[in-house]
Parts: sequence; structure tokens; C-alpha cells
Amino acid sequence: MVCTIIIVLLIAASFSFLKLWLIKRQLKGMKKQMERQGEGFISVDFVDRDVEAVALKFNETLGLLRKVKAEAVKSEQAMKASVSMISHDMRTPLTSVIGYLQLAGKSCREEDVLKNINVALERAEYSGRLIDDFFELSVVDSDRYSPVMERVNICEAVCEEILAGYPEFEKKGITPLFGQADDAIWVWADRKLLSRVMQNLISNGIKYSAGKMFFKVSKGDKITISVSNSISEALSGTVDTEKIFDRFYRADASQSSAGAGLGLYICRKMTEGMNGGISASCSDNMLTVKIELISAKI
Repeated sequence: MVCTIIIVLLIAASFSFLKLWLIKRQLKGMKKQMERQGEGFISVDFVDRDVEAVALKFNETLGLLRKVKAEAVKSEQAMKASVSMISHDMRTPLTSVIGYLQLAGKSCREEDVLKNINVALERAEYSGRLIDDFFELSVVDSDRYSPVMERVNICEAVCEEILAGYPEFEKKGITPLFGQADDAIWVWADRKLLSRVMQNLISNGIKYSAGKMFFKVSKGDKITISVSNSISEALSGTVDTEKIFDRFYRADASQSSAGAGLGLYICRKMTEGMNGGISASCSDNMLTVKIELISAKI
């Protein structure tokens, strides 16, 4: 009798152990299915009511998450399309406003009126830059963004953008210094995107520069373009180089005229679109942004 009880207990224990092992294996399988993050749902091979109920709840949650994700993507696409359309529609009338203000400023002889016109013109031009930034944002974040890659003489391209920005350098009393290489250095890039990236970096440097700005092109596994500008000690303590390329990031939010914090984000998106990389560092009140592009050796 005792032997029979022992045998029954052993069989029951073996069955319970086997069931527990199967449940554990099934849970591991469910975990792997969730980690794959595919479009399918969790399936169970070993039928147990509790495990089946857990899998059912997981599948219900996955279904809801995918539905929310799909709606979020659809909503984001609609928002980007709206931003693009609104930005485009606002460009023409704002350009006209700027044109009329410029004409009014040229013909005005009253000092007080001219002062007000110049203030209005400055704000209109600032609004125009914001609209351009939002339009570019909608483009780089959309499927319409398709870089056209070609060989570009990077030293020549950087020099052209420095010369184009010289009037703004003079206004701020900044003398740009360019450590140009002796020979031509070629990279794979989209000329228009590269030009826009350099314009954004120059504009950003001019806004925050404390008087010095340096440009340098160096060779390596990739070609590196460095843009460095001195910044105030107060601003240096607030710059987060990990977040500086995020959308709407601004080191000093109190500077109402400093922009919407999109310039460096657009630089990152455009640089990545050219199969390049971008990074920033801040040391001794000097902010340095480095762009790495693929070399296009002859």
C-alpha cells in the first residue's frame, strides 16, 4: 500500500515537474516572440488554460499597441504635410510684406517712422527664417527627402559658404579663420544639402559667438569638417552636447530671437541623409561641431 502511494506521488510529481517545465519553455518562447516585434501575434504550442489566457491578454495588448502606433504614424504624417503646406503658403505673403517694408524704409525720411519700419522688417525677416526652418523640417522628416550624391571639393564648398556669410560676420565683428588644406579634398555629398548644413552652422555660430570662429577640414578614415566658435561662459554651462541636435533644443531658452531650435536638428538629418555623421563638444567656452563625410578619393 505504501509502495503504491509512493509510486502515485512520484508519478504526480513527475507530471507536475513536466508541466512546469513545459510552461517555463512556453513562457520563454512567448518572450522571444515579443522580442522579435514582428507583425504576428504570440502563439502557444503547449495548451494550458492559464498560459493560454496570458497569451490572449498579450495579443490583445499587442493589437491595441499596433493600432495606436498606426494612428500615431498617420497623425504624424498628416501633421508634417500640414506644416509643409502652411509653411509654403505663408512664404509668399510674408515675402511681399518684407518687400514693401524694404521699399518703405528706402523712401522714408522721418527718423521715428524709419526706426519702426526697421523693427517691423527685422521681425518679418525673423518670421521668414522660422517658416523656412519649419518647411525644411517637414521635408527632411518626410519621404520626399532624397539626397543626390556626387563628388564635392569640400574645402572649396566650405570657403564659398564662409565668403557668402561674410556680411553677417562683419556685423558681429567676427573674423572667420579657415584652416584650408593645401590640396583638394573630395567627399561624397549632396551639394545643396551640404550648402544648407554649412549655412546653418555658420548662422548658429554667428548667433552665439563671443568673437571667434574657426573652420577646419581634416583627413582620416572619413573627412571631418570642424566648425568652432567661442561662446560666453554662462552659455557654455548650459550646452548639452548630447541633446544639441534634438528638435527644438535651445541652450538658452530666454533668448527669444535665437530661433526655434531647429537648425542643428536639420543639420543632423541632412548629414545623416548623406551617409555622414555629426557630433558636438564643448570645452573652455568653445563649442565645436564636427561633420564626418565619406571620402571620394580619385
